[in-house]
Amino acid sequence: MTTFFVTHAAGARFPRMVDFLRYGGLNTWVLIAIGIPTLIMAVKFARNADPQRLSLIRALTRALVFSTVAGAAANLMVTAFRVAHDEELYKDALRFLLIGVGESLSSVILGSVIASVTWILVAVGVRRMPHDTL
Repeated sequence: MTTFFVTHAAGARFPRMVDFLRYGGLNTWVLIAIGIPTLIMAVKFARNADPQRLSLIRALTRALVFSTVAGAAANLMVTAFRVAHDEELYKDALRFLLIGVGESLSSVILGSVIASVTWILVAVGVRRMPHDTL
């Protein structure tokens, strides 16, 4: 198994899910709070397709997408401000900006995975839905 490390630690270690969630900051928890109900509704829709559930899934997905974009933008903004205002970080700005961008993208990854799984489940539900309700 090949492992890629962005930062050099004193000893090699495997990144953990806790690290991934920490990298995204507060927005990660917002995405989880929106994502869990969205996934639950998608599973219910896949089992018993209902147009009312579909409209709720659409609304929750929009909230998920907007939170994903806002969280990634906020994380990028914090990274840029931090590097620009700290003399030590500014000396090796490219390195710290790249680390910050990588961490900021964890929100995008999490939001995209939740949305993808949700809409795969919706596709299953739409396939099972009677044709006269579409």
